[in-house]
Amino acid sequence: MKRLFALLFIAALLFTTSACSEKKPPQPAAIKGRNVLSALRDMRSAYEKKDLSSFMDNIAPGYQDREALFRSLAAVFLKNETIHFNIQYTKMLIMVEEKGTIKTTFNWDGEWLAFGGTTQKNGGRVTLAFDPGSFKLMSIDGKNPFVPQPVETPGKQ
Repeated sequence: MKRLFALLFIAALLFTTSACSEKKPPQPAAIKGRNVLSALRDMRSAYEKKDLSSFMDNIAPGYQDREALFRSLAAVFLKNETIHFNIQYTKMLIMVEEKGTIKTTFNWDGEWLAFGGTTQKNGGRVTLAFDPGSFKLMSIDGKNPFVPQPVETPGKQ
């Protein structure tokens, strides 16, 4: 009886492992999400390296005020000696719709060390919209994380 039970258990175990080992190809939404993550990593890397041309390669030609973004980033790169930019990937939401842009919402924080020695820290939550074909940034909803703004402290005017 014990042998029969052991054989049945082993047979059931083999059956379940063989049934679970079948690999399914990733769904199109998963592939698009992975491409958006790759684009974000490229943008973050170019931003920290202060490589303006590589960063702008990740911006869609149809981005509203593309030229203003270019000028703002050039000023940020000239002013700061080092930039540390962190994206919290573990708390990220990527929304892939059948048609339309791919939106990703995440928390970020940055630290900009100016050549004069002053440090500026900032952070927030932002939603970026990417083109579903080229995976280039099309718009920013919220505070632009790549152009640091002075942090207002309560009570000061």
